[in-house]
Amino acid sequence: MRIKILNQWNELEPYIEMLQTKEVAHNLAIGLIKRNQESNEQDPLLFSAVFYERDEPVLLVLQSIKEQAILAVLSKVAEVELKESAGILAEQKITLPGIMGESPYADAFSLHYSELTKTKRTLHTAQRIYQLRNVRRPKDMTGQLRLSTEEDTEFLIKWAIQFGEDANVPLTEDEARERVERFFSQQSMYIWENEGKPVSMAASSRPTQTNINISLVFTPASERKKGYASACVASLSEKMLEAGYKTVSLYTDLANPTSNHIYQEIGYEMVVNSKLYYFQS
Repeated sequence: MRIKILNQWNELEPYIEMLQTKEVAHNLAIGLIKRNQESNEQDPLLFSAVFYERDEPVLLVLQSIKEQAILAVLSKVAEVELKESAGILAEQKITLPGIMGESPYADAFSLHYSELTKTKRTLHTAQRIYQLRNVRRPKDMTGQLRLSTEEDTEFLIKWAIQFGEDANVPLTEDEARERVERFFSQQSMYIWENEGKPVSMAASSRPTQTNINISLVFTPASERKKGYASACVASLSEKMLEAGYKTVSLYTDLANPTSNHIYQEIGYEMVVNSKLYYFQS
């Protein structure tokens, strides 16, 4: 096995076609690559490498944020290849703060990496990736979906911070503002409003060839258990299908049975499980 280090976003272009074979499972990696190819303000590419087995690319590691890297399987791999790739990173003293990827690949890779680098591996989040092709609208939906405006900025920043707290991924006010303003610029942040009052939010993100992802789904504590999140996600998902996407995807925390249940109720079906591990020296 050999490693090819990639230093520029455009060097990832040849691997998009392989990622597209599992478009929903790899929507995060595809979305990041496409966004940074098309944007003048690129995210930092902190680390990226492709592992080759007999001249065939089999694994991609991509890190654009300080917290963790993404592990994407490009071709069929066995545990021996996962161990060997982790060993190459350890030999080259490449430090990964964490790794997120499809189970069971992320499980095996992270275990070997932690052993070889003598770091402590901690499971941070167990997630499930869902996709939807047809919406089942909830009964008795009250309210309506609308595109957010700049007048909504301040309360959306507060909601984004609270979302981060709930998801155990804390956001500073500056980070929350940057995220909200990015969605504004893309015209992809939506609000569910009931009797003129904003009660829930969701955003569309990371469009790929035939799929788009729903993220940042949040309802303030005072407005929960009223069906607003279901209505918001169902309506936004329907809007994305009407816009021409064949599927809509989203991630859920497996520790939250409520969200997993409500998304299945409106038509989302499981694709794969994903795990995020952190490494500590």
